[in-house]
Amino acid sequence: MQSSSESGHRDLGALEEIFDDPTVVEHVRKVSPTSYDAVSQFWRAPFNAKHLSPRMKELILLAIHASASALNLQPIKRHVDRALAAGASKEDIVDVLISIIGLANHALYFSVPILEEEMKTAGREGASLPPEDAKFEAAKQDFIAIRGFWNSDRDALARLIPEYFTALTNLSVESWKRGSLGRKEREFICIGIDCAVTHTYGPGLRIHIRNALKCGATRDEILEIFQLAALMGVESYVMGAEAMFPRDDH
Repeated sequence: MQSSSESGHRDLGALEEIFDDPTVVEHVRKVSPTSYDAVSQFWRAPFNAKHLSPRMKELILLAIHASASALNLQPIKRHVDRALAAGASKEDIVDVLISIIGLANHALYFSVPILEEEMKTAGREGASLPPEDAKFEAAKQDFIAIRGFWNSDRDALARLIPEYFTALTNLSVESWKRGSLGRKEREFICIGIDCAVTHTYGPGLRIHIRNALKCGATRDEILEIFQLAALMGVESYVMGAEAMFPRDDH
């Protein structure tokens, strides 16, 4: 992979730039040149759009690939490099990585209600939720003040596993309190991970679109995020081509 200084002169919309081994491009073009051209055109479309800066596009792509629902190492490395080349700071990169940790918590919103239903069905004692307390209410109001919303699915977590809830809340507001990204930028990051095909979390997507609009986001900016998320489909083409033509075969 090229260094940030080298990548600063690259055409980020060029499909050949995302291959680790450029000679693979020659091989795959020989196999099916029209298919390569079609994939190349699809990859370039979001980069030709002008509503998001190159820096923001790369940070969104980094978030999508680094999120718990993807964890795709090759694109993670690529988009860290490209984000830095596009003007992102190391603080921006860390901000993105902190902001997306909470995605994995979405599984609890699905799992905890099922546990509660089965507890009640089994007639187990203590199936009802413990009462709310002042500590929970204070944490809730702090979260709302900083993040601008509240997900009612968090209520059960706060009452059943309060220590976890406290740690989750602290994590969820950390980058919003001290991170380098602006509020609208961080909402864009959240939109990216919630609209990606590996996650598609509707409740969160709606909240973050609503908040982004309040921060002045435009429809075209958000549509551009959707297009960037759709580029995940290109990764299978790239990785498959590189598997078919490994370096030792060249």
